[in-house]
Amino acid sequence: MKTRDLKTFSVKLQEMLKTNLETIRMETTDPVGVACKSFETAKSSLMELKKFIHNYSFTTRQEEVSFFKEIKPLFMSQYYYYEHMLGLKINEPIGGKESVLRFYNQKLKHIRKQIKKQAELHTYCLTNSTHLDDKFFIRGTNANNPNEDENFTSWHDSTLARLIANQMMRDYLQSIIIKTDTPVNTEEKTLLTWTGPKTHLIELIYALHLTEALNKGNTDLKQIASTFERVFNINLGNFYRVLQEIKFRKNDQAFFLTQLKEKFIKRIDELDQN
Repeated sequence: MKTRDLKTFSVKLQEMLKTNLETIRMETTDPVGVACKSFETAKSSLMELKKFIHNYSFTTRQEEVSFFKEIKPLFMSQYYYYEHMLGLKINEPIGGKESVLRFYNQKLKHIRKQIKKQAELHTYCLTNSTHLDDKFFIRGTNANNPNEDENFTSWHDSTLARLIANQMMRDYLQSIIIKTDTPVNTEEKTLLTWTGPKTHLIELIYALHLTEALNKGNTDLKQIASTFERVFNINLGNFYRVLQEIKFRKNDQAFFLTQLKEKFIKRIDELDQN
C-alpha cells in the first residue's frame, strides 16, 4: 500500500484484514489453529497501521481524534478479540458438555464484569459525545505509562478497543453456550437436501454474507456456511477454493444468482399477465 491518505489506507487495510480472517476460517479446521492464525493476522495489520502512522502527519486535530476514536480501535479490537479467543480455545476443557458449559459461563461472567467497568466510556461513545475527545483521543495524554508508544497512543483508544473486543467475545460466548446447551434435532436435519451444484449454494452464501442479510452482518462466512450445511444436509468442503474457481469463470461469475433473478422476474411477469 503506497497511498499516503489515512482514510484510503485504513479502509484498504481493513478490507485486507477481513479477507485474510475469512480465508483462515475457511481453510483451517482446528479451532486453536484458527485462533492462532487470526491473532497473528490481526497483529500484523495493527503493526502495518502503526508503521503508517509513524510516517504520517495528521492534517487536523479532528483527524487525529477520528483516528484514535474510530480507526485504531477497529484494528486493535480484532487483536484483543483473537488474543482472548486463543486463550479460550487453548484452555477449553476436553470433558463432557457440563464441564464445557461451566467453563464458558465462567468466562462470560468475567467478560460481563469487564464490560461493566467500561460502562462510562461505552456511554460516552454510544451517545456520540465529543466534549472529552481532546482528553481521551489525542496523543500526549497518556504520558504516565512508559510502556506505551506515545506516537501511536492516546489515553483511551486501547480502552475502547478492549471494550469492543469484550462485546464481541460476550456475543460469541452467548452464542456458543446456546449452541452447546441446545439438543440437536436430527429429524430436522433431513427435511431438506440441497440437490443443486455446490457452487450455486456457495454463490448464495457469499451474497448473503456480503449484503449483511443475516444477523445485521454480525456473523462470519464460516458460520453461515455451517448453518447451510446442517440445514441442507450437505458438505461444502473448501468453499474458498470454489470461490477462486468462480472468480476465474470466463462467462457469468454469478451464474446461479443471475438465474435466480431471471426466474423470479419471469414469474412476476407471468403473474402480471394473469
